[in-house]
Amino acid sequence: MNSSLQIERMLVTRGANVLYDEPFHPGVNIIHGSNGSGKSSLAEFIFFGLGGDLREWKESASRAESVYLQVLTPAGVLTLKRDISTDAIRPMSIFFGAMKDALSSPTESWQHLPYRRPEHGYSFSQVLFKAIGLPESISDGASNITMHQILRLLYVDQLTPVQRIFRVENFDTWQTRQVIGDLLLGIGGYDLFDKQIALRATEQKYKEAVTTFKSLVAIASGYGENILVEHINAAMAQMNEERAGLLASIDALTAATDDVVDQERVKAIRSRNAREYGQARRTVATLESEIETLEYEIADSEEFIKHLKQSIADFDDATITFAALGHLSFEFCPSCFAKVHPKTIGHCELCDTKRTDGEEDSRTLAVRLDLEMQLKESETLQAERALDLNAKRGELRVGKQALRRAVSAVELDQTGAVTGRETAIAELSRKVGFLDSQLVGLQKRLELSKRIAKASDDKEDLNTRITRLKGDIEAIQRAQNKRKLLANTLVSNQIKLLLDRDLEEHSDFGDVQHVSFSFADDWIAINGEKNRGGSASGLVILKNSFALGLLASSLLDKDFKLPRWMLFDNVEDKGMVEERSWNFQRLIVELSSNTKVPHQIIFTTSKIAPELDGSPMIVGKRYTRAARSLN
Repeated sequence: MNSSLQIERMLVTRGANVLYDEPFHPGVNIIHGSNGSGKSSLAEFIFFGLGGDLREWKESASRAESVYLQVLTPAGVLTLKRDISTDAIRPMSIFFGAMKDALSSPTESWQHLPYRRPEHGYSFSQVLFKAIGLPESISDGASNITMHQILRLLYVDQLTPVQRIFRVENFDTWQTRQVIGDLLLGIGGYDLFDKQIALRATEQKYKEAVTTFKSLVAIASGYGENILVEHINAAMAQMNEERAGLLASIDALTAATDDVVDQERVKAIRSRNAREYGQARRTVATLESEIETLEYEIADSEEFIKHLKQSIADFDDATITFAALGHLSFEFCPSCFAKVHPKTIGHCELCDTKRTDGEEDSRTLAVRLDLEMQLKESETLQAERALDLNAKRGELRVGKQALRRAVSAVELDQTGAVTGRETAIAELSRKVGFLDSQLVGLQKRLELSKRIAKASDDKEDLNTRITRLKGDIEAIQRAQNKRKLLANTLVSNQIKLLLDRDLEEHSDFGDVQHVSFSFADDWIAINGEKNRGGSASGLVILKNSFALGLLASSLLDKDFKLPRWMLFDNVEDKGMVEERSWNFQRLIVELSSNTKVPHQIIFTTSKIAPELDGSPMIVGKRYTRAARSLN
């Protein structure tokens, strides 16, 4: 399936007032008007409405409050809404259906999505990528590719220097430009980008794991070899044996009755031992209950995750079946088996809802997004439960050790009345208490040893993953070389064809033998000379020919991910004579008319080619300073 995007309608409002409302169509769309009539404002509304990050508005445009776009995608018809603001990273509301239905629907029928990817759910760029057919980055890092980044290459504006391929912005990086270009040319740079992001994150985790491991080893270094699990277990076994001997000796010293003072002291000891026993028992019971609950939740969630994955798979199979078979006509009701009597042609036979082209596809996308979001949230919660379970199991091991010590103390107290030699008993009890404290220390040391072992395993696992990621990156780069050469050559040839047809009397390119370009470094070169145009208007032709060459290549090569859409707002910029602008406009129209691949080109002009003036390609009317684009 080719990625594609078409604007079908744009509505700009201020409160209940309509400032602009015009339909757009497939193919070429021309916004025509004199300078200063608001053509660029319309282009900026399109850029912003599709997800571009725009903060500075012209005075007339800043009076608007909201922009609506009805767009056609492979996933169906969507209606997008964004509120005008000078604030950055504005959110977007999406309605899965046509604008006429969206405008009459309540707020809860819309999905309100943020600009940045949230911890749970989707950003509007993720939803639009799925709808348009663009691969979505799996990375959660700050370098995620957004609709704004994609539009930087699809929107040729007036303010960006003509030497630049991309719409200019602050804090731009060559990696971002490279991945956008490779993604839209179908080179697969997105896969490489994700692997590189994953490698960078994994290397950071590896550094943290090494630091954690070194810290734990430093803590354990004071114990020497006594930190080894086998030494700890041997020491605990020896202490338990010694403890049992002391308890046996205490049992033997029950021959004589001691005085009242000793009896009171022993009662206090028994009371304290009983309190410690009760507290230890409650701690263990609480932990066991929490662990049991967690284990039940994990098992239940695992089944739910399996169900969601199966539902998504079944949903995809049903979607493919529906696409192959089309609408199903029911002769009998699947619920009561009564004969169905269709009420209205073009409506559902069962519920009588009107069928709209693309509407089922957009509803399908909404349902699948909901399933995917549930799956993502469930897997995140499952990972948190697993971590919590491991922590509580560690706490339970320490708690059970304390409980065993408390039980032994209570059992000793229950041996009978206070008899025997209290002094000897007290001394033996002191030794038992010392051994108990030593056992607690050994238990904690054992937990430390396990943490060191886990940190070592984590470090090794991350190192293995780094090695695997580096191998994957090298493999992707090798696999991309052939595709990159093919795609770049196709784009270069298409640009050359356009430059060769520039008006000879105005062209300053000379003999164009080959065209090269770099997304990463943001330049175009003719015969190896970067941004060669000879004049400002020549650079405009070069830049526009590059953008149109990209679009032309996407119409010829189905593996391109460029969504067969382009927006030009500078076809006669920098003092270009009108004949040269007319010639480029004719090249646009010729390119559009010679392809059967669905596409859309929108351009603004104040110097329209005579044969195009008044044609069906015009969107709206001719705008002037007196009759501007915004009402």
